[in-house]
Amino acid sequence: MWVKARTRSASLPVSRADVIRALDRYLIDKVGIPSPVLMEHAAHLVADAIRARFPDARRVMILAGPGNNGGDGYAVARHLAIAGLAVRVVAVLLPRSPECVLHAAIAERLGLVARLEDAWEAGPPDLYVDAVYGTGQRAPLNVPPLPPLDAPLVALDVPTGIDADTGARLGEFPRADHVVTIGRLKPFLFVHPIPWDLVDIGAELISGEPPEAVLVDSLTPTPFAAGETKWSRGHVGVYAGSPEMAGAGVLASRAALRAGAGLVTLLVPKDAWSRLGSLPPEVMVRDRAALEHGALERYDALVVGPGLGRGPDEDVRRIWRELPIPCVFDADGLTAIVSLPPSAHPRLITPHAGEAARLLGTPWRELEADRLRTAARLRDLAPAIYKGANPIVTGAPLRIVRGGNAQIATGGSGDVLAGLCGALLARARPRDREAVEAVALEAAWLHQRAGVLAGPVGIGASDIADALPRARTP
Repeated sequence: MWVKARTRSASLPVSRADVIRALDRYLIDKVGIPSPVLMEHAAHLVADAIRARFPDARRVMILAGPGNNGGDGYAVARHLAIAGLAVRVVAVLLPRSPECVLHAAIAERLGLVARLEDAWEAGPPDLYVDAVYGTGQRAPLNVPPLPPLDAPLVALDVPTGIDADTGARLGEFPRADHVVTIGRLKPFLFVHPIPWDLVDIGAELISGEPPEAVLVDSLTPTPFAAGETKWSRGHVGVYAGSPEMAGAGVLASRAALRAGAGLVTLLVPKDAWSRLGSLPPEVMVRDRAALEHGALERYDALVVGPGLGRGPDEDVRRIWRELPIPCVFDADGLTAIVSLPPSAHPRLITPHAGEAARLLGTPWRELEADRLRTAARLRDLAPAIYKGANPIVTGAPLRIVRGGNAQIATGGSGDVLAGLCGALLARARPRDREAVEAVALEAAWLHQRAGVLAGPVGIGASDIADALPRARTP
């Protein structure tokens, strides 16, 4: 018996700057919404979002740039003023685009524009809004120096000094405390830990190609049926643990058990058995060195690599090439398969940036500079969870799992994820890439949720594993 993954998820499109601009042009040129009207609609929504997020702010200073991001800022100023806030706009750079010139002139006639040195003669603002540069900014920035800002800063669409596509810093500018982004989410939001709100200007009314990525904000895990047995839930083999790093195999086994596997067997050399004191009693143990030919095929899924060491590399490569059951490769298991071609069998890889660097032969900083592109490259080898603060699960489109949980950033957390993946693979028994990626998405989401439920920063990886049953509860 095998169980097909039936996860349901809520997702939001994530697109790069060129796609966002193309969507804007489509709304303007093809749908027929005039650009100033589109900007007016966005400004109204942004102003509402700012008021909702900062309800106590009564005095707002908007720092405006020369292009359409600045035009949005001038229009936002008018809507905030209509709502009763005291607002001043300072032209950090003079208006240049037609839309910015138009909305700046309106704001000027309403008395909302002031010089920086004269903006608040009676005292400082409660809130600043960064509307200097948006999706089109490039290095080097041409922004005059600003005095220190003594109140929270909200960025309009994209923080000035940040590349919308990669999150790379393009120049010096005060760091935003919050972002109100327009139309669609942008990749930078999942590189920098900045809280954000999204306002929709109608881009999702346009049908077309799927976005490069989507943010998965919530998910309903595959339910367990009342009639299931330990056999239908699957038998996970954990091919992991060396005498020096036996704890990694223990954590992976513990996670597989807590994630719902019917049976779990830890496969470690006999000289590591004395170091398995915290292994749950439900987990069976076998001597990896004494496995007979074909023994691994008795499992429904195999977890390969946590704390394995480099000794069994040739055995790991053989598993990658030949073992027909679903397998997840992590840690030393990933190092062993460097330079191998894709396997013909169901495989899932779970690298962090350093492991991805070895797999792809590219420096990790370069990979982290464009995490979406890196995840797409990893998919050429196998379905993958590219680990990080907001993990990316391969697929079409890519899935970014809402994360940013500091609790996850602890030693052994990756071993827990590997064991969790093993349990879900053993139950689902996926046969193709898409089915493996459905399992990977559920695993990545459950891992993040378990980290939150386990407790505050300072918990251990075993606490994350023990929180997995609660992570399944709505």
